[in-house]
Amino acid sequence: MSGQKSRRGTVLNRLSIGLLAVSMTLLLAPVAAAQPEADANGAITAAWEASGGDGGTLGPRNGDVYPVGQGFGQNFAGGKIFFTPETGARIMQGAILEKYESLGGPADSDLGFPTIDEGPGLAPDSRNTTFSATDKPVIFFTPATGARVVRGPINAAWDQLGGSAGVLGVPTEDEVYRGDVVSQKFTGGELTYDIRKKTFTTVPPELAAELADLQFPDDPAAAISAARRAAGGALGPLGAPEGEPYPVGKDGLRQNFAGGAIFYTPATGANVVTGQVLAKYESVGGPEGDLGFPISNEVDGGLATESRMSSFAAEDKPIIFWTPEHGAVIVRGAMAAAWNKLDGAKGAMGAPMADQTEAGGVVTQRFNGGVVSWDRSKNTFTTEPANLASELSGLEVPGQNAPDAPSAPQASDSKSDKWFTPNLWWLLALVPLVVLVGVGLMVMLRRPTGEDPFAADGSFVNEETRFDGDGESAYSGTVGAPPERATTDDDYAAAMFGDRYASGGLGSFPRSGDASLPEDDLWGAPSSVGEDQGVQEHEEEKPPAPDDESGEDDDPDAVDTAPTRVQSETALAAAAAAAAMKRDPLTDTGRHARIEVDDDPSPQRVAFLLPLDDPNEAPDGYPIKANTKSGVYWAPGSALYDDASAEIWFATEELARVNGFVADDDPVG
Repeated sequence: MSGQKSRRGTVLNRLSIGLLAVSMTLLLAPVAAAQPEADANGAITAAWEASGGDGGTLGPRNGDVYPVGQGFGQNFAGGKIFFTPETGARIMQGAILEKYESLGGPADSDLGFPTIDEGPGLAPDSRNTTFSATDKPVIFFTPATGARVVRGPINAAWDQLGGSAGVLGVPTEDEVYRGDVVSQKFTGGELTYDIRKKTFTTVPPELAAELADLQFPDDPAAAISAARRAAGGALGPLGAPEGEPYPVGKDGLRQNFAGGAIFYTPATGANVVTGQVLAKYESVGGPEGDLGFPISNEVDGGLATESRMSSFAAEDKPIIFWTPEHGAVIVRGAMAAAWNKLDGAKGAMGAPMADQTEAGGVVTQRFNGGVVSWDRSKNTFTTEPANLASELSGLEVPGQNAPDAPSAPQASDSKSDKWFTPNLWWLLALVPLVVLVGVGLMVMLRRPTGEDPFAADGSFVNEETRFDGDGESAYSGTVGAPPERATTDDDYAAAMFGDRYASGGLGSFPRSGDASLPEDDLWGAPSSVGEDQGVQEHEEEKPPAPDDESGEDDDPDAVDTAPTRVQSETALAAAAAAAAMKRDPLTDTGRHARIEVDDDPSPQRVAFLLPLDDPNEAPDGYPIKANTKSGVYWAPGSALYDDASAEIWFATEELARVNGFVADDDPVG
């Protein structure tokens, strides 16, 4: 046993000594650390000496090796040498070097580092250099045409057609961007490429057939670079880059610049967004919000004054439109469809003033030329000015399913069409009217002969229960025979609203021009209308109700002088109007407070009037136009006053504001 332990100890000692020796060897050995500058200096020196050194085309050194971009460079009397481990040391001189550095060189251009030494091209007296950017750019020079950059799909097509030795010859200009189309001229023609459609056109046109099968790979870095160049490069609104592209969303990229950003996906390509349009976009979530990625570069809005616009990928085709007056505003869905149908910012609606709003299924957006509203359930549009609505009939709304029911008739300028256009609040107002008519007819037809449904104390009697004026049940009654006679409309109006309304046959709201318009305030007449019942108590004495159960009077010879009420259509309308006082479609619009009268101490007129036969003619003393759908009013002198369509007229702006309406020139947030 002791022998085994001794051998084990010897092995462990020898192993320890071996490990210590190896460690000392590693520690004492020379450190072979990477030295990029030394490597660059060696490669550049070798290339310079190969070109002839001091006596060659580059001449003597002009300083030491220095870092530039992702590599190194060194200056010489006749040119420069640039180096990266991937591209090696490459010589550049003359006009090609000047062109390269004018675009930012290896540090600030998107060309990358040169991949070959500058050398002769295929065309006579030509020279060229290729670069490391993914879209394979080349700078091509001839004394007659100067130094020109050819890159991307244009370079691929040029090579397909034979390059500088082919039918197109050599480039005479740099690439030119017009929206999504890039083109470049050559001595023998012109090449054009549509970035979105990925198609070529040529001059002469027969050359396009040779490019039909040419596919240029969709490279994200190249696409972002192209978008930046299309926006003006370093001198455009984007300015200098701030970092490299980074992932956004599922398959997107974003690169930030001093003045904006470029967003890229394979489906949308690379697109520029800047300034306040970018700020608005980011405020709603940017590419990860419900607008999606931009699908076009930010472009001019098409107005005579400054404006900018970007389009986005969401199904309802949103855009962000910017003007100095109203800032950046989102237009989308039904609003975008209607706005585009009306020629966008150049059309009658003009530029958007605020984002859309929605209430009760109706989407509304205001523009500096009017208002567009869309009823989601009916898929119908209304507009201000109203005459524009006819142009939107049958318009398809992006991102929405078509309704099952046919669309309702569109708004019309004629008075008759206007009053019969379906309106939600008018339809709701019919509900209490129908109920009142039904109850009234049942009571009138089933009560005892000669019995007045209004007792002397102001209570109301139906077939089973008598209700006091305060709404409490008083006693049960019996059903008698049908009525024998009816009151006149004047009698009924007098009983319901007082004698002063009887001569007018009150059955509707006051309309301008009515001879029966009451002298004092319709809504403000004190105690003319009961708080709970909505009607005035009967002012004349009623005969007592019959005491026996037979339904016959005690005195068979007595004549019942109390008027028996069988409601005529006019009387029923009056009763419905009174019962609906607390929920009237004109005064309770659903969006605004009840329309009340002025506090003027002389109540000689109502607060508002309905239009005259000519809806554009202001009733005497009522100059303020108002629209109950949009909640807007127009005062004389406002920009849209003459074009606005009035649904009601107010006496003063104060009355319009008190009842929830806003002026057409009020700021919209």
